[in-house]
This record gives sequence, C-alpha cells and structure tokens, in this order.
Amino acid sequence: MTETQTAPLTDTRIMPVIHTLFRRELRLAGGLLRSVTAGDTARAAVVADHLDLVGTVLHHHHTAEDDLLWPLLLERVPDDLAPIVHLMESQHGRVEQLLGDIRPLLAQWRRTAAASERDAMASLYDELYVALAEHLDAEEQRLLPIAARSMTQQEWERMGEVARAGTPKDQQFVVLGMIAYDGGPEGVALLMHGAPPPVRWLVPRLGTRAYRRHAMRVYGTATP
Repeated sequence: MTETQTAPLTDTRIMPVIHTLFRRELRLAGGLLRSVTAGDTARAAVVADHLDLVGTVLHHHHTAEDDLLWPLLLERVPDDLAPIVHLMESQHGRVEQLLGDIRPLLAQWRRTAAASERDAMASLYDELYVALAEHLDAEEQRLLPIAARSMTQQEWERMGEVARAGTPKDQQFVVLGMIAYDGGPEGVALLMHGAPPPVRWLVPRLGTRAYRRHAMRVYGTATP
C-alpha cells in the first residue's frame, strides 16, 4: 500500500436498517398499551409478549455494542472523538434504565391488565421512544462514520452476530420481518448479504409473512 492509499471503509449501512425496527415499534408502544381495555388479560398478554420481544432485541443489540463496540473505539479513536463514544454509552445507560423500570411493570400487567400499570408503562414507553430516537439519530450521524474508519468488517459483523444470538429462535423470522418492513429492498439486500441465492430469496419472504401475522395479532393490521 502506498502512502496515498487508505484502507477501505467498513460497511455499516445495515445499522440504520435495524434501527427502523426500534423506531417504529417503540413509537407505537404507548398508544398500543393505551388501547388495551382494563382487565382484558388475554389482550394484555398479546401486547406484553410483543413488547417483551422488542425489548429483548433492543437489549441484546445494545449489549453487543457495549461489549464489542465502545471499548474498541475508545482504544482507537483520537482523544477529541472519545466524547462522542462516551455520549453513546451514556445514552445507552438511560435506555437501559427505562427498560429496567418497564420490565417488572410489564410482567405484572400481563397478569392483571390493570389500568394503573398500563398507564404508567405507556408513559415510560413514550419516554423510552424519545430517548432512543435521540440516541439512534446521534449514533447514525456521528458514530457510524467513526466506526467505519476504526473497525474492520470482521469486527463489525461479529458484533451483529452476537446481537442476533439474543433473538429467541422461535421469533427469528418475526424479527427479520420487523426489520425488513421499513428497510426496503436495499435494506433486505443488506440483511441477506453473503447468503446463497435461495436463502436470499426465501428467508425475507418468510420474515415478511411472519411479521404480517404478528402485526395482525398485535395491531389488528398487517401495516401498522
């Protein structure tokens, strides 16, 4: 490599595609909770299962970044960029605090469908959406360009593998469909990058079908 050549940038384009899942589902969460009639435990169980799945995926997404992204970047970025990484860490902390406040309420509300728990959670989810949207915007605009210059493609993809490992196996197609729903054809292509042609053709269709069924059960429509 000559002095004028530089290493290729790591392809981080998949991250905003994955973020569409969190932006949509958490934007809708407060209203979804408020739509559940007090005492309707059957409906509460459906909504609670959905929100628990979204929270689980978000938690593992952030845990992978906490373990594999921030420490690596702090080792490699110049001192003047370190505050951006620390900002991302602090925003994660706020999101995890809200998720921690939600979890016991969600477990209790699943059993009781009480109005007080429902309304408390709806407010917490509204706060969570605002905090997370702020974080995702900052991460995409400020952090991803740094990661693209500071990480290898293998390191980046390893982080994704660790995050995906936290998805419940029986919900993997649903989660894939959640991501593909707003990801568009380019997003689906990024999700399936490297897979053999039959898999690239079949798996997104299975994910789309799984999320349609899931959305009908949760939202009453296949297009929430």
